[in-house]
Amino acid sequence: MRAIPAALVGLLLVPIMLVADPQPGAVTKEQIEADLKLVPFVVGKERIIEAGTQPFIHFKLVNTSKTRTHKVVKPGDGSEVGWRDPWVHVTAEQRTVEGKWSAMQKLSYGRCKLFDYDWPKDVIELKPGEELVLKDWYDPGHWEFQFPGKVRLIGHYEYRAVGGKNGKPRPDAERGAMAGVPRFAIHSEPVEFTVVRPLDVRVKVKKSLKVGVEMKASEVIEITVTNTSDKRQTVGNVSQNGYGVGIGLYEELATQLAFKNVPVYSELKFLEPGETVTVFGGGAFASSADGPWKGLKAGTTRVRVSYSIPTNSSATHVIHGEDVEIRVVE
Repeated sequence: MRAIPAALVGLLLVPIMLVADPQPGAVTKEQIEADLKLVPFVVGKERIIEAGTQPFIHFKLVNTSKTRTHKVVKPGDGSEVGWRDPWVHVTAEQRTVEGKWSAMQKLSYGRCKLFDYDWPKDVIELKPGEELVLKDWYDPGHWEFQFPGKVRLIGHYEYRAVGGKNGKPRPDAERGAMAGVPRFAIHSEPVEFTVVRPLDVRVKVKKSLKVGVEMKASEVIEITVTNTSDKRQTVGNVSQNGYGVGIGLYEELATQLAFKNVPVYSELKFLEPGETVTVFGGGAFASSADGPWKGLKAGTTRVRVSYSIPTNSSATHVIHGEDVEIRVVE
């Protein structure tokens, strides 16, 4: 056989090198994050939050690409706390008096330890123009909207390829249809709300608690409600049909308060703008509901007081007063 000239060998290799493609159709993190958009939608036209309530906001994941299909994971039990993929959550910021946006502190809360760790079974494909509604997984209730002013919420969707609560990466072979898909994180545009506080709750400490001495709570503390709006507001005293007060201690220096003799129906009162009424601890309108309170250990404890209002939904409308300090003496 005659030898092939070296120049011809080079020519024969060229077309083979041009068609080689070790990873056909692979997408990058940058392409995914450019194509997928997290779009918020708000229930209701007015973006106003009354202090003690929560906004109704949901999100949807939209594939804005005209040519690429993307694999994504549907949220499941545990996604809302980051125990499984995807991690779907909301961050919140409040505008300060200086006009700057400052991160709000998230409320702590408990939940059971069980969750759905098998997220690979929830992988779907989003074709160009398709969307995935995520409305059941974003809960702004982990933020306390109490102070008047502007707040803004930002939704997040993060695929981290983790295996569980420990946050360790799951091997590519255990990611199911997401094998080979790079990790990515998407956030929505900020959605602004205005927080209004039509009722203000104030607390007055009348006397100290004593170690080992049982007193009535109404002898120790007084709670007032003031109409800070420009409209008449309806208030009620402590009852079993929605209106009520809560008194909680930060330090265990006294017994936890349990109200007794709570009436079934609340007496109602219309508060004119600027008017104040005592709902617990004194005055003709205050409820007869009361409870025993006893000091356990000398010191000073912070107390948080709240006033609850019935709503048309199952959600509770709770307005917090400023924390006060109560002394426990020997």
